[in-house]
Amino acid sequence: MKKAKHKHKIGSVVKFKFFDGSVHVGEIVSQNYMGEDWDHTETNWKIPQYTIHVPSDKYSRGYMIYSSMTHERIFPKDANIVKPKFKATPTIKSIKHKFNDTTTELNDAINKQKDFISGKVNN
Repeated sequence: MKKAKHKHKIGSVVKFKFFDGSVHVGEIVSQNYMGEDWDHTETNWKIPQYTIHVPSDKYSRGYMIYSSMTHERIFPKDANIVKPKFKATPTIKSIKHKFNDTTTELNDAINKQKDFISGKVNN
């Protein structure tokens, strides 16, 4: 079967309507086809889809992920589009530091519980 072509390139800023009727502006980060990543159904090569990131302060990563967006949901190129402003992506170093802090706190709590169970109680 011949694959349908994607109309929008990765990195393009598009305006689209989500399934709930809300309108968003975001950047296309990946292209795929309907059912391509599902094990229980065949891929429909006639329906190109996109994953779009929309800036959002609600998430630590700085954006909301909208997947399975098709051509029908994306507005024409001449629609008035303002490029979204993304927050800086957290660095690997800051993410690693955050997890190390959590791991240390968790290990301290586990050690305190072990001491309590073995009778080594510090009041």
